[in-house]
Amino acid sequence: MGNPIINFIVNNLISIHSGPAASKAFSAFKLAAVSAVGLSISERFTEWYLESQLFIILLTGALFFDLGFGVAKHLKLHTFSFKKMLTGFMTKLAVVIAGYFLTEAFIQILSDADLDSVYFKVATKLMLFIYPAGNTFVNIGILSNGKFPSEGFMKRFEKFNKTFDVMVFKQKEDESKNTDNNPS
Repeated sequence: MGNPIINFIVNNLISIHSGPAASKAFSAFKLAAVSAVGLSISERFTEWYLESQLFIILLTGALFFDLGFGVAKHLKLHTFSFKKMLTGFMTKLAVVIAGYFLTEAFIQILSDADLDSVYFKVATKLMLFIYPAGNTFVNIGILSNGKFPSEGFMKRFEKFNKTFDVMVFKQKEDESKNTDNNPS
């Protein structure tokens, strides 16, 4: 009875210690194979995490800013509900996690096919980040009575959501000419 993992390990260790040579070899192989699979999965996960660490931190921060400013907005508007906050946050968290997993899968598939996936990678990460960040900016706009962020800034987010074109965030030629912030 007991824990099947512990039973597996103990039975194979006993077989290695006191069984016939074929049984010892087979038990050693089973123990090595199981630990190698676990180690391989762990190694891939660690490699992915180290590559994506900054984006994961930024995305997590955006989720929590969205939660905090959303609560503040609903408190200001007297529409706060703990149940709606909890279900809304859990839904948004599930959508972001599923979206991140699926976009990482797309990126992996594209990279395996030797396609240039840089544009797609940037666009999907922007899409994932804008979901909580865009809501945060809308909530900040409500809390600041429309003073921050600017309407032009919000229109770029809206245009990206409609077109999936990362070039909406690129500075236009005429915007780069007057860099001293003084009127011409």
